[in-house]
Amino acid sequence: MEWQQLEYFQVVATLQHFTRAAEQLSITQPALSRSIAQLEHELGVPLFDRRGRSVLLNPYGHKFLEHTTRILQEMKEAKRDIIVMQNPLLGDISLAFLKSLGISFIPLMVRSYLELHPHVNFHLFQNSTSSMLDQLKRGEVDLCLSSLTDTTPEIIWKPLWTEEMFLFVHHCHRFASQPNVRLQEIADDKFIVHKSGYGSRAIFDAMFASMNKAPIIAFEGEEVVSLLGFVSANLGIALLPEIPGMDMKNLVKLPISDYQSQRTIGLAWIKGKHLPPVVDTFREFLIDYSFKNGNYDNLKKQTYSR
Repeated sequence: MEWQQLEYFQVVATLQHFTRAAEQLSITQPALSRSIAQLEHELGVPLFDRRGRSVLLNPYGHKFLEHTTRILQEMKEAKRDIIVMQNPLLGDISLAFLKSLGISFIPLMVRSYLELHPHVNFHLFQNSTSSMLDQLKRGEVDLCLSSLTDTTPEIIWKPLWTEEMFLFVHHCHRFASQPNVRLQEIADDKFIVHKSGYGSRAIFDAMFASMNKAPIIAFEGEEVVSLLGFVSANLGIALLPEIPGMDMKNLVKLPISDYQSQRTIGLAWIKGKHLPPVVDTFREFLIDYSFKNGNYDNLKKQTYSR
């Protein structure tokens, strides 16, 4: 069975006349008749009742037309989708990002992009770094904005900006009025932290490992808003980056004077994977937008395998 036979059959079924169908298809009537006869032979049943020059679909023909119509429509849509995928300004973009970036950076960035390219559809996912990279490997997302936690040869990770980590304390905390704190001074405090798998948790664990000390963890969570909510309730302190748009009521931000702690945010994608033009165009925009709007002082603008 050939694709062309399905198209010929649909036209004959619609016009119910071989001569007019042949004229519309720009082929000879004998050629059209042979094509339909071959199709009926392959199916093992007649599809039409012949009545002079006219033809009518029989029950087999009606059923076959239902399937033929769906098949031809699917192919039409498939061709259209392929054309759309080749257009850098049309199509779908799937992006995963850290939950903390959803407070300000991602909404503003997406708005800026849609103002330039309004016919793009975004599919957005929020998760921990480890979960996002798993999504990337499974092909569930095109790109992800994550922190750097480990190395994986199959993933390309381009650093975009760095964020200094601060200590967030309740305004009644004993160190709230100080300009900064030393690491040993808060070693015995209760901490509000991200769950394992988040980049900020890895940074927190490394900080305590540098002291050869186990932290006192009061609460583990996933959302920055929740973590700071617990700090605001004076249930502990937290090591987090400063996030634009966060409610700082009851909170004080303190740098750690004797320990440098930073989080680097980067864009990740699968090494060697072909990205549709719409995704590739967005990737370049996101990199440029990040360099203009992110904090990336002293960050080398380089790309490397994780």
